[in-house]
Amino acid sequence: MWSSFLKRFLPRSFYGRAVLILIVPIIVIQIVLSIVFVQRHYERVTAQMTENTLRDIWFLTDQIEASPDAPAALRELAELADAMQIEISVLPSPVVAAGEDAREWTDLAGREILRVLRENLPTYRNVDLVSDSNTVVLFLDSRHGVLEVLIPRRLVTTSNPHQLLVIVFLASAVMALIAFQFLRLQVRPIRRLGQAAEAYGRGRSVPFRAAGAREIRAASLAFIDMRNRIDRQNTQRKLMLSGVSHDMRTPLTRMRLILSMMDDTEDKAALCAEVADLEDLLNGFLEYSRGVTPDEAKTSVDPMALVSDLLDKYAASGHAIGLCDTAQKLPQLPLHKGLMERALDNLISNALRHANDVQVSLAVCDGQWLEIALEDDGPGILAHDRTRATEPFVRLDDARNRDQGGGVGLGLAIVTEAMRAHEGRLVLDDSPRFGGLRATMRIPLDPSS
Repeated sequence: MWSSFLKRFLPRSFYGRAVLILIVPIIVIQIVLSIVFVQRHYERVTAQMTENTLRDIWFLTDQIEASPDAPAALRELAELADAMQIEISVLPSPVVAAGEDAREWTDLAGREILRVLRENLPTYRNVDLVSDSNTVVLFLDSRHGVLEVLIPRRLVTTSNPHQLLVIVFLASAVMALIAFQFLRLQVRPIRRLGQAAEAYGRGRSVPFRAAGAREIRAASLAFIDMRNRIDRQNTQRKLMLSGVSHDMRTPLTRMRLILSMMDDTEDKAALCAEVADLEDLLNGFLEYSRGVTPDEAKTSVDPMALVSDLLDKYAASGHAIGLCDTAQKLPQLPLHKGLMERALDNLISNALRHANDVQVSLAVCDGQWLEIALEDDGPGILAHDRTRATEPFVRLDDARNRDQGGGVGLGLAIVTEAMRAHEGRLVLDDSPRFGGLRATMRIPLDPSS
């Protein structure tokens, strides 16, 4: 239960969690300090100062109570009262003091003053702490009438008692800001490492150097070393495939030449089919190799013009493919043009291999994505096979008839890699219009690159 609560309410980012780890102890310390300070200062110190002042009040009121003439007693005690910084007077008989205590709810010290006076003055009537914030106005009952006692506030509580709390809070705020800045500097290398890893996963190699604490530097150096090894392996693979392509095309060409000089027989036809399959397999390897790691830089491309040019080439070869006219103005996007052409070409050739009617549409969705959708009336792909269909060298013989055309199972894999290089994704779904497959390439309008 506790783990599920933490998963639900904790921030998802490392920086957010680090800030929470930093700020929660500070808040708890401030709360504990405030409670302890209020209890010790407002209760104990204020109570002690009020009790000290009570001795003077007891002496003065006892003298007035024992004197038969209150004005005479006040005149005799005037000098002593001035030394005690207390003013005392007898209110005229028509004047009746208020029966309720007056205190601001924010006056925490005043609450303790009232408690001490009530408990220690039998003749206590009420106290006014609102009329003058610097004076405690105390009303007492006596046999001469109501006594009004004016006590300076500084005698019963310290001046500016909030200063300590303010200083502590300000110091904590300053230290928290410094800690936030330090934490941000420590998190920055982790963010850069994540961005570099994400970019490399999409086929881009961004400049990156190790920085930060020792552990973060170790992880960064490990990533840089891994990226360099993968780059070297990719380079070696390209060189190997280039050599394989050259070495294999020569014997294939000789085989075709030999077959062309043979008489037409069933064996010749079978060998020609095998040679054609071998060439298709070789071309598929090379096409996939070029599609996984694009060498070309991104350029500003008009998506509509790119699709229209490709469809014109198919129309020239006798394949009429419909293009949905959209009223939206499509923006130009930074794309790997050659890679996008190969991806579209693979989608269209797959559709033509397994369907009769094919249609392409372009649209901007949610103001964030460019969608290039291709629909056909073919057999489609079952929902549970769609993820597997995008893997390299996978053929879905149940959904696609092998006798209808060649292919080595790399078409959708090339399209998937092309979308990763553009920070987009390939979505396979049922076509609501034709009943076949709907393949949608979703490309962000504002990529991170």
